[in-house]
Amino acid sequence: MLGIMPGAGLLGMHQSDEEKEEKPKKKLSLKHRGSKKDKQKNKSVRDQLPAKLIKVTEVKRESLNPVWNETFRFPIDDIKGDKLHLDIWDHDDETSVFDAARRLNEVTGIKGMGRFFKQIVQSARTSSKGNVDDFLGCLNINLDDIPSRGIDRWFELEGRTSKSNVQGQLRLKLSLSTEQRPAEMEHMTTITAHQTILEKFIEHEIQSLPSNSYSWSGTLSSEANTIIHQHALQNDITEVQEAMCNWLAYSKEHMQYALDYAFLYKLLRSLDKVWVPSSLSQDYEELFADSLCSFIDFCLALLKKQRDLFPPANKAAYYRLEYLLLCLDFIYHMKFFKTCCPFKKELHREVIEVIKKGTLDWYDTVYALAEPQVQSEEQQVTSLVSLTDTLNTDIQRAVKYYHKLYQNIVKVDYFTITYKQLEKLIAEDVSRAMEEVNRNIKAHVDEKDEDYNVGTSLFELYLSLKELLSYKQYLSPNDAKNLAIANYHHWFKYCVQRWLEIAQNKAMCRIKKSVELDKKISLVDSMVKHSTSAVDTSCCFAQIREFWQKLDWPDTMGSYIYVTKVTDDITKGATYYADVMHDKLKQNGYFDDEGQFDVTEQLCITINDIEHVKKSLKPLPQTLGYSEIYHAMEKAQSSKSAKQAREALHSLLKSADEDMSNKIWHIVQRVGDKMRPDIKKFVFHLTWAPQSVPADDAICPLMEYLDNNLITLNNSLLRANFDRILEEIWNVVLNELQDQVESNDGKDPVFYERLFDALEILIDFFYADEKGLSMDLIMSENCKLLLNYLKLNKTSTEELIELYYLEKLDEQVHQESSAFGILNVKCYYSQEREKLCIQVLSASNVIPLDSNGLSDPFVIVELCPKHVFNRYEPKQTKVVKKTLHPLFEEHFEFVVSVGNCRHRGACVLFTVMDHDIILTNDFAGEAYFSLNSVPGLSSDAGGFDKIKQTSLILSQPQASSGNDLFSILEGRGNCDKTAQELTKKRIQLIEKVQSQS
Repeated sequence: MLGIMPGAGLLGMHQSDEEKEEKPKKKLSLKHRGSKKDKQKNKSVRDQLPAKLIKVTEVKRESLNPVWNETFRFPIDDIKGDKLHLDIWDHDDETSVFDAARRLNEVTGIKGMGRFFKQIVQSARTSSKGNVDDFLGCLNINLDDIPSRGIDRWFELEGRTSKSNVQGQLRLKLSLSTEQRPAEMEHMTTITAHQTILEKFIEHEIQSLPSNSYSWSGTLSSEANTIIHQHALQNDITEVQEAMCNWLAYSKEHMQYALDYAFLYKLLRSLDKVWVPSSLSQDYEELFADSLCSFIDFCLALLKKQRDLFPPANKAAYYRLEYLLLCLDFIYHMKFFKTCCPFKKELHREVIEVIKKGTLDWYDTVYALAEPQVQSEEQQVTSLVSLTDTLNTDIQRAVKYYHKLYQNIVKVDYFTITYKQLEKLIAEDVSRAMEEVNRNIKAHVDEKDEDYNVGTSLFELYLSLKELLSYKQYLSPNDAKNLAIANYHHWFKYCVQRWLEIAQNKAMCRIKKSVELDKKISLVDSMVKHSTSAVDTSCCFAQIREFWQKLDWPDTMGSYIYVTKVTDDITKGATYYADVMHDKLKQNGYFDDEGQFDVTEQLCITINDIEHVKKSLKPLPQTLGYSEIYHAMEKAQSSKSAKQAREALHSLLKSADEDMSNKIWHIVQRVGDKMRPDIKKFVFHLTWAPQSVPADDAICPLMEYLDNNLITLNNSLLRANFDRILEEIWNVVLNELQDQVESNDGKDPVFYERLFDALEILIDFFYADEKGLSMDLIMSENCKLLLNYLKLNKTSTEELIELYYLEKLDEQVHQESSAFGILNVKCYYSQEREKLCIQVLSASNVIPLDSNGLSDPFVIVELCPKHVFNRYEPKQTKVVKKTLHPLFEEHFEFVVSVGNCRHRGACVLFTVMDHDIILTNDFAGEAYFSLNSVPGLSSDAGGFDKIKQTSLILSQPQASSGNDLFSILEGRGNCDKTAQELTKKRIQLIEKVQSQS
């Protein structure tokens, strides 16, 4: 309930707190509460205002947050003194006690129970004129406090007195207007006038701007705002009408001047916020709808030319495009637009049509600009390159800038629409032009016109189309299918073949010319030199590889023929270079046998050059994509096809590598051959130097010669080539030493000791603390044999004999064949008696040596070597007649020390013989038993019963190979009695075995 109270009307309506306190307090009772006197005192404003000034809203039932949205107009007499007074009441319908009581079951909670009893009391009231509504709060607002533009906010509810318990807020929208409202037609004219005034002010502001109009925020001057506000106030223009006028004026001016779309977007949101159905008349709605449609058409026309009007490089223009799209999207989502323009096309369809039409017009424009005036083949291709590059730039902008705006704001896939349209257009133009180009190439190839050249513009066009196709990664899988330029590489097949042929011819000419104009240059290190020809050749190959990498042929499997061609061209060029450099060295007399040989810089540079070019072949499998081709062929055809392709490509590389390596080895070996006479001379002087001269002094001439030549080689050669020559020289030195050893067989140990020491010095020299050859290369099989041979020959006879028996013991352990039978024995050492106890138990499968197919075996037990056990004679078992499985069970004792048993090579030699009465005994087999680990040496063995028997496989001696220990001992037989005794006995035994067989 609300109304306007004159300024003096509220005097005395509410008593002051002091007046209330002066009155005597009365006891409360239902009777007293209903007295007429009290009711008179509690009269509200509704009882003091005339009925014409009081307005009442409708009742909002059962709500603590009521929403009315009702409008009331009140006449005002005194703006300075009048006030708006408003009461809020809780309306209670009169019901019977019986009806109220029936709701008892609906009560929940303490508060609900309180309300329930309140309703019972109200229902029990008997006065028909009593006020049963409850007071909830009031508001008093001075009309003078309402601004001219009105007010819209929440107000805190007040009580009648300071003791009143009131809570809550009330939202009011208050505004002032003139009393007389114009008629509908007059009001329409007023709206038009208001719009015209606003347009004039807008034009004035724009013309006063120092910069572009779109930089203006849309804010008018304070004077203009005051005039417009007063005009709206005096003509009773509502808020929604004023918002509409703002939009009509600004959107109209926007078609003449470029305004800030962010401000227009703000106007649209403000208008949509205040508009409600029926808030505008039909004429206004038509006017507003026409304005929105005109704005949409104008904006779509701008989007058609967006590449020129809104370039992404211009941040301000890009910002305007963003808010232009936001305005369009917001208009289509406005409640008013959906209501008043239901037959307008969907924004999504409108934008797509505009994008397509704008893209087509733009393509026609750039095509016309790129088209050459003279229609030659080269100029036509160049124009297509320029056109494709322009398209790539546009598509890149679409991906990076435009697509995001269109997708996020209007949900249009700008990139897909633009890309598919442009790639189809360019494909038609390029395919038509390439048909003519391919016809010309094929005609020149058929005529074998070697002077015909394919310009670089075709390669540029290929790369531009390749870049254009790469943008398909931003398409969906379905859209990426069946693109017009998907097989663009097919247009360039003849071109690629011609490019490769030209590249091969130019490469061969360049290699030949570079060798003729060879000059030394330093690379990496000033001491390691190449010539310019090697660098030029490698660069030539690198350019061919780079060309193929840039080409990036899309058809992986189809690229096999081109990759094979590229590989073949490069490998042929590399081998051609090696041949030319080798021939050049030959022409300079390097391979002549006459004249003195010196390691020259030219020799080193030639080797380095061939090696440098050879290394340029290594990256080919990776840079040319061998593995990708194999995988594609295996997937599309079969593993057999992939294997054949792999073998074909690698055979080209392997053949070229072997040819170039052979050229290098031919040169390197010639170095060794040239140095061999000098090395042979120095090794001879080393060998035959007086015995009083130490090996360190005797080898000095050889070391100085090697050092002088190797310093030059090391300073001039690449590491790989230096290692090759170093290895060759090492082999020459090793061979010369071997020749000297073999030609002077049978010398005393001092002779061999000198050569052994000299060989160790040479090993250290060539190793050079890991700076020379690796130890694996130095310690070749020949080196190991020579080193071991010298080591054995410089050893004393007794040490050689010990080594001999160690060798026999090792053979015994690794003996596998038991063709000559097995001997079973037991052996232990008794520390208490200092005796070696040996028990010969039995033998089995002894070879038959008699005519009856049997043998008469016995066993000889002998301690070896003799220089350790020189006081002990051999012992033997009894003879067991006519058997191949004799049982002996005999034991023997030898008084020896622990030290003797642990001596290197100490062993027991068991020899099984066949006893013959008339002829000499035959040899059946032998076995060796080591005394180094015989039981009892470290602890008590406990006798024969406590140890296990040992089964020894019998064997027969073989003739010497000539390079073993026995041969060395045999060579000393003429001057060493100990060696003679051993070797003579063994030779007789070997001869006996040979005679028996």
